[in-house]
Amino acid sequence: MKTTKSAEQTKEHSASMSDIADTARKNCEQALHTSLKFQEEAGRWWGSVFNAAACAQNWQDQLNSATHTANSLLPLAQKPVSELIELAEKNSRTSAELVRKALEAAQTPVLSDSQAKWTEFWTASLHAARSNSEALSQIGSKAFDSWASFIRTNAEAAENRTKA
Repeated sequence: MKTTKSAEQTKEHSASMSDIADTARKNCEQALHTSLKFQEEAGRWWGSVFNAAACAQNWQDQLNSATHTANSLLPLAQKPVSELIELAEKNSRTSAELVRKALEAAQTPVLSDSQAKWTEFWTASLHAARSNSEALSQIGSKAFDSWASFIRTNAEAAENRTKA
């Protein structure tokens, strides 16, 4: 019974980790594809900068575009940082709780009670590790989505400007 339950938990954990890995891979592929488009646009922009006639005509538009891009970047960078700070605060509380459980387990004189408390400690430790990996994956996934959206939007805007 215990082995079956453990095997089921292992399968569920493997499935969830596999899903997380697939999501992260897809986001990385999308971000890479979009960043390539963004690099192409940056190359075209640098080419136009070194063309004196085009540079003189478009300097105000380029400055406005750069300012808009910079203003768009700040919130994208702030959100993952704030989520990481929240995760660090949660981890500090969890770590304090785990230390408390470990101390209780180490100070319990009765062997059966001590074993139960150590089991509780290790279960909580594994749960915390899983929770952290899922949270980090979600933060990373959201960050990739945000950056991909940002790059896509700016690439589309740049493409529209070059067509015009």
